[in-house]
Order: sequence, then structure tokens, then C-alpha cells
Amino acid sequence: MKLDLRLIVPGPIGGTLLVDADGRLPAAAIDGDEDEATVVAATAYLRDRLALRAPILETHPRSEGVPDGEPIPTLVTTEPAPDDWMPPAGFMFGRSPVSLDGVPPAILPRAMELLDELGTGAPPPELRPRWARPGWRVRASAWMTQALADAGRPLRDPPRPFFLRGISALLRGSTDRGDVFLKAVFPPFHPEPVATRLLAGRFPGTVPNVIAIDADEGWLLIDDLAAPLVGELPAGQRTAGLRAGAHALVRMQRALVDDLAPFLAASCPRRPLAHLGDHLDAALGPRGVAHVEGAVSDERRNRAVKATRAAVDRVTDLGFPDTIVHGDFHAGNAALVDGRVVIIDWSDAAIGNPSIDLVTWLAWSKGEPDQQQAAIDAWIDAWAGPIDPAAVRAAIADILIVGAAYQVVSYDGIVRALEPATRYTMAGGASLYLERLEERLAPEVAT
Repeated sequence: MKLDLRLIVPGPIGGTLLVDADGRLPAAAIDGDEDEATVVAATAYLRDRLALRAPILETHPRSEGVPDGEPIPTLVTTEPAPDDWMPPAGFMFGRSPVSLDGVPPAILPRAMELLDELGTGAPPPELRPRWARPGWRVRASAWMTQALADAGRPLRDPPRPFFLRGISALLRGSTDRGDVFLKAVFPPFHPEPVATRLLAGRFPGTVPNVIAIDADEGWLLIDDLAAPLVGELPAGQRTAGLRAGAHALVRMQRALVDDLAPFLAASCPRRPLAHLGDHLDAALGPRGVAHVEGAVSDERRNRAVKATRAAVDRVTDLGFPDTIVHGDFHAGNAALVDGRVVIIDWSDAAIGNPSIDLVTWLAWSKGEPDQQQAAIDAWIDAWAGPIDPAAVRAAIADILIVGAAYQVVSYDGIVRALEPATRYTMAGGASLYLERLEERLAPEVAT
């Protein structure tokens, strides 16, 4: 993966920016790793080529319409350069405004927006995440370092960026007992640290080990699992992983039915199915922002909402108890560790009907009917006892409609909470699950 970088690096003196000899934003062509976030490659470039250790505030890659193999236009914004840093040959600190010649059109609007903000001294928009504001990296690294020292696991080296996006950021560190991650989440996901610690205490070995949390900051410090995700397993092993994952989640959900008070106290939201039809109607309507890539016709919205309301009634009649729902339970959020499944990324955890988690568990197996059927069978088997397996099997289409509608509403809420310029990073999720919903419509509803 090739990246076509443009850099916004404020100087140590207010009103200055790093520019090249022609007064333009610095540019670089670098190689990235498809399995790593852009921030990893960008950090390495700043460190190794420019000897600059200013923390990156935002990466803004825009790959839409870029042919395979062609460089992806990427805007990288950093904190001000340190006072003692000297620009390398060919660069200098110049006064604003700078020339935007050569900036790819895909990233030009964001570059103009951020440069105007720097030039006017305007405060960051309210929805900008904390890690995209100066000072966050130093604060988070200090907390991570102290928390690990308190746990008797001092860091070998300073924390390094691993992931950076509007919804979350990750710092990675190394200790004598393995790598660790500090995960920071944006405000809608702030219950995650407390919820994950509660789950890890109740189900050790099924949830990552939690070293420390800061609930106010939305920080979660956990061990690196260092294990393959279920979605990364060879095809011959993935079916067994899907079965094991379904059983692991349902075991937790069944055990927590009468023990939800701690999660409610941690501000995990209640998301009952009774309101799902209305919420879907709003998400797909003219004021909904889930579909940042385009509007949904009234006919299509009405059809999906009608089908969802009918499916909610039938799923409610199955008698699933309210419990913890993961909200994003897919094969990339479950790892196989020593033969057991460990479930990660409880960002969108809520209290609700657990049937909504089935649709995402099948998502990474689209086009693999045998894998999907094995996952469905295992999930039904795991719920046998309190729920009639035959009734659940007969209602699978309704369960998947409800789960897909839930995901559309979730994406709508996530997108609303992002700074508008970064909403594109979550584009497509709502469309994908609206299509999943429509695939399950009965012929008389679909037409």
C-alpha cells in the first residue's frame, strides 16, 4: 500500500508551518502496510526521514476512487514541532498562508479547513476527539507508563502509536511479559473500559486481561492477545472458530441475565427492540446521517421500517432475556487463544436483546453458506433451554432483519458523534446492513 503524504506541521513559533523550498506543504511518497493503520507508517517517516517526534494528531487518508496499486492521498497533521528541532535540507518554517499547489483534490478540503483553523487560532470543534488535540499523547503515555509501573510491568520503551481514527486510538507498548495496548475511545463508547473490566473479572480467559482503566478519559489498558482472529483462521479451521465464538458469547450472555446492575451503573445504554423501528426510520430519513454517501428513497426506507417492525414483534415473542449485547460481534473481534475464543472490542456494548449479535457474527462469512450455517446452528444450540430451538430456527430471517436494523441505527449514532470531516471513515456500514436487511425480506415485502 503506497501513501501520497502531505504534512501539516506547525512550527514552534505561532503562525508558522513547515514548508518546502517552494512554500508548499511537505510531500512524501511512502510505503504502508495493509494490515497496519496509516499512523504507523506516517510516524516511521517522521521519525526516520525527518528526525521529527511531534505526535501525530490526525491521519486523513482518502482512498475512494484510487485504482489498486496507486498511492492513497493522505493528509497528516502533527502537534507543533519541538523548539530544538531543525528542519532538514529543503524545508523551512514559513508564515501562513502556505501554497496548496499539488495537494490532491481528495484531501484539499480537509487541508484548507485545518490550515484556516491554525491561521485564525480557532479552537478545535467540539466533536474532535481528545487524541486529535495537542497534549493528549504526552498525557496518555504518562498514564500508561505509570499504570504499568504500578502493575509491576514497566515499559521497555516509550509507547508508540498503533491506530488512530475518529472513534478510537491505540498506543502500543512492550513489557517483559508481552505487549500491551492503551485503547482510547470517543464519548459514545466511554462505557467500554468499565464494562470490559467487569467482564474480564467475571469471565477471565474469555475477555482480554485488563491492567488498568481511566473511566473519565475513556482509557483501557489491556494485554495484547498475540493470537489469530477467528476471521484470519485458515478456511478449514474457521468453522470451528465460529462455533466456539457463538458458544463463548452466549455463555456470557446467559450468565449475566440477572447481573446487569453493574453494567447499567457503568452507563451501558439500554437499547430495547421496541423502539428499533422508529430509530431505523429516523436513521434512514432526511435528517439521518448514517448514509453519508447518499440519501435513501422514501420507498426503500418505508419498506425496511415496515419489515423491521414486523420482525421485532416476532423476535420479541421468542422470549430472549435482556442481557449484555456486544454490538459488533464479528470474526475480527474474536481471537483464538490456546483453543478458546477471547472476545474483544466491547465499544458498543449495551443492554438489549441478544439476538442482535447473530447478524454480525455471520458478516465475515458472506458467500460461505456452510460457515454461516455452522455459526447459526452453534448459536441456536447455545441458547437451547431458555429458548425453544425450533422456534428460533423458524425465525432466523426475522432475527437477521432485526440485527441488521440495529446495526444501521448504531452506525447512525456513531457517525453523528464524529467530526463531520471524518465521518467518511465510517461510511458504508449502514448501507451494508441495510442491504443485509433487504436480502431477508419476504417477496411480498420486498416488492
